[in-house]
Order: sequence, then C-alpha cells, then structure tokens
Amino acid sequence: MMCYHHFCKLKVRIVLHARNINPLFQEAYEVEHILPNLIDEDTVSVDVGAYMSFYTVYACRRARSVLAVEPNPMALAYLKTNVALNNCHNTIVVPKAVSDKRGVVKLRIPRPARRGHIPTTASIVWNFEEALEIDVEADTLDNIVDDAGLDTVDLVKIDVEGAEELVVKGAERTLRKAKALLIEIWPENSWVFGYLRSLKFELVMIVDHGIYRNYLLVRS
Repeated sequence: MMCYHHFCKLKVRIVLHARNINPLFQEAYEVEHILPNLIDEDTVSVDVGAYMSFYTVYACRRARSVLAVEPNPMALAYLKTNVALNNCHNTIVVPKAVSDKRGVVKLRIPRPARRGHIPTTASIVWNFEEALEIDVEADTLDNIVDDAGLDTVDLVKIDVEGAEELVVKGAERTLRKAKALLIEIWPENSWVFGYLRSLKFELVMIVDHGIYRNYLLVRS
C-alpha cells in the first residue's frame, strides 16, 4: 500500500506496481487543488478514462456516487482492486471504451518502455509504432449513464487519449446535465473547447502538462 499527500489524510489505499507510480500521480495538482472544490457528499461524479483509479478513489470517499469507465484490461484490474480496497460501495465500474456510438472498437495499448509498466496512453484513435491491439466494447457516455441509472450528473472528468471528439459527440445529454467538467484536450481536438462553450460551459482554469492540457469548465 502507499500514501500520497491528500490521500494520506483520507486514509485511502492505492495498490499499483512500483513502476506505475509516476504516471499515476502526474495529475496530483488536479486532485489536491481542484476536486475538493467540486465534490461533496451530494455529488454524482463520472470518471471517463479512470485508468487505475486516481480520480475515482478520491471521489468515492467524498461523493454520493461515482461512475468509473475504463477499457484497458490491465488498468481495469488495478481500478477494480483499488475500488474494493477502499470500500467504494458507491462506485460502478464499467469496462468499456467511450465513443460516439455503440459497438466494438480496437483499443491500442503501446508496448511499455519498462517491464511491468502499464502505459497511460491506450487509445481507440491513435496508432502506435508498437502496440497490442484488442477488441473492446464501446458505447456512448449518454447510454452508459442511462444504463447505470444515474438521474443526475454533477461532475464529469474525461481523459481518453485523443478520443475527446468521439466522447463529446455521444455525451450531449450528459454534458447538459453536468455542473462541472474536467477534460484533457489534445491539440488535434482543440475545437472541442468551443463546442463545450456552446453548451454553456465557462472556462475556469487550464492546467498545462506540456503536451496536453486539462481544462476545468463550469456551467455558466
């Protein structure tokens, strides 16, 4: 088990391979300084691209309910383990890719640079020079939210490695419900920001991670 900054105060348990520590915590700023202002005991949080649970576990300890969606089977195993270790009984884990329609898609998982490392860049839209390619079930976020029986959505976090366009195209109903959105946007999908503004979201903050940025938007 390991403990890191804000997680220590909450007595949260996180299990992962030692070589996966740096990728998991590279967005610690968002969790420590943004999420506390967005999540309380009445919040319904949706984590699209939950990876190994960094955002999900934090949210489950504070929110009313959490929906975590992750297609990568390697990351999914850690996600489910961490949800169980932290007694996240308010959390639904969905093993799907999020896209603009229902079906089966190719998920490409790049070969790790180090043995035992789980890449953070598994994608349904990017090609990699060397990658494992697997078929995964895909669905729209609107369908996934409906199937989970969520009557409301307060916070949506999206981290889908270049598939932002597909996610927002299949999430209009969900996004119109949401009060806040934290979304990773890559340069090729910069138009997504303008689309979100058309849904009455207002930009509050940009967290620059170099090759990508996380945008925090709230309902105006």
